Amino acid sequence: MSGTGVRRLRAFVQAAHAAPTLAVTVTMTAFAWSIGWRSWALALVGMAILVGQLSVGWSNDAFDASADDRAGRQSKPTVRRDVSPRSLWIAASAALAAACLVSWWAAGWFGGSFHVFALLMAWTYNVALSRTVWAWLPYALAFGSIPPFLYIGLDGRMGPWWTVVVFAIVAVSAHLANALPDLESDRAIGLDGLVIRLGARRSAQLCWLLLAVATAILIVVAATSASGPATWIVLALAFVGAMLYGTYSSRRSSMFVALLVVVVIDVVALIASPSL
Repeated sequence: MSGTGVRRLRAFVQAAHAAPTLAVTVTMTAFAWSIGWRSWALALVGMAILVGQLSVGWSNDAFDASADDRAGRQSKPTVRRDVSPRSLWIAASAALAAACLVSWWAAGWFGGSFHVFALLMAWTYNVALSRTVWAWLPYALAFGSIPPFLYIGLDGRMGPWWTVVVFAIVAVSAHLANALPDLESDRAIGLDGLVIRLGARRSAQLCWLLLAVATAILIVVAATSASGPATWIVLALAFVGAMLYGTYSSRRSSMFVALLVVVVIDVVALIASPSL
């Protein structure tokens, strides 16, 4: 492969937001495995989620290309001219169509449609709501749709109600945490959004409040299940420890890191829950 081809491939990988894409894919596939998906059916679910996340990442960078240009974000491949927004739109559209088909194949028309809805909500965030006070809503609806997608696709049942609530709350918390590092640069170029309206301090407080609610639900579930007290004690201590670190550490990135640590711990606890 030529140098130009390698650079273009790297640009597509970067524009897909590789780390979040892999994190969501691995997490959701692990959740699917934890509730009973196996073999080729599990592989299809993982493929649907991965391709869907590629469509979300590519459409996000394609739509944000002009704003990234104005902000001078050289880390973005569209700003460096390694890939054009048009190419990303084409790739994103093809990936979206493929993800929808694989979702229906894996989980049936009804179950698969929950994942299709989740992807449409993610695209709605990208092209319409990302710079508004409603930016949190597509996150809540998209990730809240994942448990029905997986439970109904597996055996037709809806699954525990609290999984929908925890997925939605953790997703909104992750959105707030993810938006915090770009607050000042977004504000400088005149962009709007929930985090910009709230400011860094109140956004962080809201994020911690939401994570406290999600963690509390998981603690209650753990305390009333066969997992014993160890799980909920670990959850409570991890939450308090991360909050203290994020609040009192002198490092600028400490709050963001602490918030994401709690998100990861909550997701792991959700996957490991014996009440699924």
